[in-house]
Amino acid sequence: MGKVRIAIMGYGMMARMFRNLVLPGEFRDIVDLSVYDLFWDEALQTAKRLESEKAVDVFISGGANAAYIRPHLETPVVFIDITTADLASAIRKAAGYGGPVAVTSYAEPLTGLEVLKDILKPNVVPVIYEAYQELWNKLKAFKEQGGRAVVGASLACELATQLGLETVLVYSEDSLHLAVRHAVEIAQSRLREVQRTESLRKVIEFTYTGILVTDERGIVTVFNPAAERILGMPARQVIGREAEQIFAPLRVKEALAGGKSEVGCIQEVRGVKIVSNTVPITGKGDRILGVVVTFQDSASIKRVSDEMRSAQYKKGFIAKSKLSDIKYGSRSMRDLVEVAKRYSRTDLPVLILGESGTGKELFAQGIHNESLRSNGPFVAVNCAALSESLLESELFGYEEGSFTGARRGGKEGLCELANRGTLFLDEIAEISPQVQAHLLRVLQEREVLRVGGTRVIPVNIRIIASTNKDLWSLVQAGLFRDDLYYRLNVLCIRIPPLRDRPEDIPVLVREFVGRHPAANKTLLEEDRLGAICKPLLSYTWPGNVRQLENLLERLIVVLEGEAPSPSNLRALVEGLLKEACEEWGTAPSSPEEPDAVFERTMSERLREAKIAAAREALSRFSGNKSQAARSLGISRSTLWRMLRDERSSRCSGRGPVQ
Repeated sequence: MGKVRIAIMGYGMMARMFRNLVLPGEFRDIVDLSVYDLFWDEALQTAKRLESEKAVDVFISGGANAAYIRPHLETPVVFIDITTADLASAIRKAAGYGGPVAVTSYAEPLTGLEVLKDILKPNVVPVIYEAYQELWNKLKAFKEQGGRAVVGASLACELATQLGLETVLVYSEDSLHLAVRHAVEIAQSRLREVQRTESLRKVIEFTYTGILVTDERGIVTVFNPAAERILGMPARQVIGREAEQIFAPLRVKEALAGGKSEVGCIQEVRGVKIVSNTVPITGKGDRILGVVVTFQDSASIKRVSDEMRSAQYKKGFIAKSKLSDIKYGSRSMRDLVEVAKRYSRTDLPVLILGESGTGKELFAQGIHNESLRSNGPFVAVNCAALSESLLESELFGYEEGSFTGARRGGKEGLCELANRGTLFLDEIAEISPQVQAHLLRVLQEREVLRVGGTRVIPVNIRIIASTNKDLWSLVQAGLFRDDLYYRLNVLCIRIPPLRDRPEDIPVLVREFVGRHPAANKTLLEEDRLGAICKPLLSYTWPGNVRQLENLLERLIVVLEGEAPSPSNLRALVEGLLKEACEEWGTAPSSPEEPDAVFERTMSERLREAKIAAAREALSRFSGNKSQAARSLGISRSTLWRMLRDERSSRCSGRGPVQ
């Protein structure tokens, strides 16, 4: 919600008061106050212009100005209320000048004036006017009769000053604040109402449900585009006519007469079978104000129902991760992600090799989401988790009666459910020779034969397989079919273990801590991040990224939202690592000193950030090196050296960290 635009249509002293007004803190950031020192016709003309330009949300005015402009405007005009306290204070001050006090007001006496006359007992003379000249004449007569002071709005005070009378403006700073508060409340209320109305209009206009609304006489007032489409009649032929005459089956007349709703009625209207709900609109005292009818054609309901059943059946067959979700700091992983992107553009099988915990399924999901099959299902199955017979029936499905306990009518296999999508076979090395033979047929012929079936079912799937075993050794030992191996290993991704890419560890730590809801984000500060990472770089990580995440999870739980000093943090991490060594039966071991690895990683990431900024600037200025260098605050020669070094590092095999 933007600022509330308030236009002050004041005059003289009141306009000056508003210009000097200090708004309370609650309004300073939400109110845009404009003050116009104008009177009557000029004020009205300016107000109309602001209104036509939609440059104002609410006006504030007082006295004759407010009474004059309000009837001619659609935008709300807030009167500055004159409280009894304000009036009493003004009269008391005016009485101090001695002699009678004139209290001026436009068109009618001020509220509370008679009571104050009795309480304060000054010589108060009410002066009521409806025109400029009338006010001048009455104030002149008041002075001639011995009057000394005038209480009133800006116009009265200005004329009194010209006549040599003392003046007291009736408005106080509190009354101005109160008027601003009232104006803000009105503007915000109107905006909410406009937003509600617009939201309702859009719902009615863009919903796929037909909507018909009538007034209390049964005359159609709303007939939305969906209703036009379903019943085949344009709104211009319906609105303004009796609903009963055109759509008798909707029973609008009965709803108006009896006030009862009819929900879920299946009927035929103008040759179209629909499901309708007819509900009376009731007001105060249960008075019926009209009827609203919502309806859909039965064919659409059936189609949506079928789609929902299909979606429900395939629920969960989605890939949640993308290749961009893979975080790394090493050149080897950068290159591997680029390879995966290229592989995603084909429909060929992919074999993903890597130790446990390296993220094989993350790559599989990423390849699927980058491919043309991304809108299709991603069906994952862990081959090691199922027995031979269960895996066979799950993968290829079965026909009714194929074995004891088989579902009536048979069951689709995962290969069928993955149609037009991807089938991910995790731990492919664990499948039996029988399942291997069946899977080979799927790869070769693109068809499935259900267990116990005689009918082949064509399928359009891409297969991605993964394993943490040496699959070629299993082929040589006769435990895995060589023809299936060659079918699966058309495209291959070998994910290196975490111990071979220590540059990834700081990046993975930053990513995991950054997205963990219970982690204190000050852990991402350079000194604390270094305290966490340096001990981790000395470990071999037999469980790879999964083990690293488990240790970080344990660290965050132990910290309980705290962020100790870097030295204490490092000691804590070293203690957790010692426990990990005991649990896994391993010992800390790193090919490089952890400080050196950490410093090199940070240095490379800083260098890459500078190069990325340089390339972005060159792109922004269409390759103009002078303008790009100027925008970066460096010389043209410095920019040239950065790009030259970056090119030479690529040629030498030292790619940038991403």
